[in-house]
Amino acid sequence: MKRIRENYKVGNIGFLYCLLIISVILLGLYSVTIGVSKIGTLDVFKIISQQLLGFPKNLAVGEGQITVIMNLRIPRILMALLTGLNLAVTGAIYQALFKNDMADPFMLGISSGASLGAGIGFMLGGFTPFYAFLGALVANVLVGMLSGLKGKTSTIRLLLSGIAINYFFSAILSFIRLYSDDKNLTLFSWGMGSLASASYKRVIILACVTFPILFIFLLHRKELNLLLMGEQAAKAMGLDVNRLRKIFLILSSILIATTVCFTGTIGFVGLIIPHMVRLLFGSNYSKTLPISGFLGMIFVLICDNLSRSLLSSSEIPLGIITSLFGAPYFMYLIYRERKRSLT
Repeated sequence: MKRIRENYKVGNIGFLYCLLIISVILLGLYSVTIGVSKIGTLDVFKIISQQLLGFPKNLAVGEGQITVIMNLRIPRILMALLTGLNLAVTGAIYQALFKNDMADPFMLGISSGASLGAGIGFMLGGFTPFYAFLGALVANVLVGMLSGLKGKTSTIRLLLSGIAINYFFSAILSFIRLYSDDKNLTLFSWGMGSLASASYKRVIILACVTFPILFIFLLHRKELNLLLMGEQAAKAMGLDVNRLRKIFLILSSILIATTVCFTGTIGFVGLIIPHMVRLLFGSNYSKTLPISGFLGMIFVLICDNLSRSLLSSSEIPLGIITSLFGAPYFMYLIYRERKRSLT
């Protein structure tokens, strides 16, 4: 691990970013070929080239195949990339704000709060992202009250707070699902996490929310590094910790809420990816944030490919796939924390 960190100094970090960008592009192109409708790889590339570049002019494929590629699969892949980016980066932000490796919007119940708010918005017919934002904000406040934000929070108290909030909000959302009579909302499948409803309109909305907030996070990467030194040290360096924390929690809530509105609850991405990035590349947020974003995109896209391809007749909810990866990793973190406490 130490050798990997040493290898990626400023001199060749650009090579790593190029490698990650190429990986995302190649994986995205491969993902277009995956689906129930069997479309050959060559036909996929011909369709994309014809639709984007205008050649070849005469395609030996049907209009149905063009519709599947351009209107279903490509928006879904773009939504997967934005979802992975958002969840991984917000996970990294939460781990800095709480100074805890196990802090993650899903584990702390923030995603559940956003899901509950979105569910209420669906039923009331209002502006759903606003309700989701309120739900995420309420969850953030509850986490802060139960676990304590000053100094380094206790891992056990943080996890117990997240579990309690998760169960509470999930119970209310289950009640809403059970008694919802609007069949078009598909609250059950949405609640388990899915990219099936992706569209260009939703991708554009999510992108318009995502990139300004990520830009703000990157602008404050030095402040995030100061937070890792501890609250007292950060204050001694002139950082207004409480103000920064409030701003970041609000921005993270907006990001999580908008993502959850379109994808449902997808867990563990913000736990696994930032933690692995810090192990491999260190804790400097100048690298942690962008690398977490790239790896988050790759991880969610791989999981979505599995959700579409493991069963031939149906699709497995994306949230189930990410949990199959995330739950064992979470158990490993608990085991590691236990070993630390015994030494």
